[in-house]
Amino acid sequence: MKATDYFSETYAEARERFLDAARATGARISTHENPHAQGPGGQMLFTDTAWHGPEDAETVLLNVCGTHGAEGYGGSAAMNAWMREAGPTRLPQGVALLMVHAVNPFGFAWGLRGTENNVDLNRNFLDHSKPHPENPLYEELHEILCPNSLDEKAMQKMLTAGARFVERHGQWALEDAISRGQYTHPDGYHFGGTAPEWSNLIMRDIVSRELAHARKVGFIDWHSGPTGDGELIYLCYSEPGSAGLRRAAGWWGKEALDPKTVDAMWGSKRPTRRGTMFWGIEDMLSPHAEFAGAAIEFRSARVKNNAAKAMRVPMLERWLRFIGGFDAPEAPGYFEEIREDYAPRRISWQENVIANALFCYERTLRGLEDWNREGGLKAAD
Repeated sequence: MKATDYFSETYAEARERFLDAARATGARISTHENPHAQGPGGQMLFTDTAWHGPEDAETVLLNVCGTHGAEGYGGSAAMNAWMREAGPTRLPQGVALLMVHAVNPFGFAWGLRGTENNVDLNRNFLDHSKPHPENPLYEELHEILCPNSLDEKAMQKMLTAGARFVERHGQWALEDAISRGQYTHPDGYHFGGTAPEWSNLIMRDIVSRELAHARKVGFIDWHSGPTGDGELIYLCYSEPGSAGLRRAAGWWGKEALDPKTVDAMWGSKRPTRRGTMFWGIEDMLSPHAEFAGAAIEFRSARVKNNAAKAMRVPMLERWLRFIGGFDAPEAPGYFEEIREDYAPRRISWQENVIANALFCYERTLRGLEDWNREGGLKAAD
């Protein structure tokens, strides 16, 4: 099959392809319906899993796509390609692979980054019974970045106010305040929620049931968005100097995980984060399993040469959710703009995604094979 054959036009097609490929390989499939949301036309929404390899494997690669719904197309195609290109037949002895497809099916189905509640799922994995992290600079920015109109006058007003903010605090402070996560404005950017989302809860349920026996867990969470053409950016959230970071560096190379490399490929210094899925799963598994991995970005967007263009896609999503609505006359064009940022139809992008994903799977599974041969976790003996 050609690389382009692994890509889908819609969430429904991506789900069908995933399930067909999983059945063809003999994977054990589980299906979880989201009862709180619907897709276009009242479509039912599901998160599906496929277990490949021995049921009693204590070394498992956990592979997720669609955490940020609209970004799911690249990860879904990567999963499809690995299954269709005989990946399950080449699993190392004693190693299993658990795929979780469309962990945020609402976002995937509508072509939006957030969940049905405008929650950034990768800011939602924290203890909501405790006070949420503060983001005081976002409080200053919210009204500036959330105009009710996207016309030229509103954009110019936003740019002028944003420039004043940068004069006071600096460019990185602006980027960090916007994207680190905030918990006070449900209609704002990177809202982390005030309680666990359905997608958070179902992911925790999957991990607790499927990985209860695991002792060594690798992690790949496919994403997309930064400027580029299918190259991989490895975002490892393990603590500096930790065993998890050393393990991941052994799989993918120290240079790939070096903050200087990541910043250069990202296009600026990476902002801080709160409530990532990586940390949530790591914490869940810590009593009985070692954990290593990364959120891995397929670079996808075109170069944006000014601040208005850099903010346009998140502003379009906010406008669709809170101002114009999904059925507004402008909506089809806005949805297409968002799609082009996260899942472009460029042949070069699709070819690079598949080639780089398959290479990443190979290196990661080879690393898990070596890990499986090592001694176990003392606490689990």
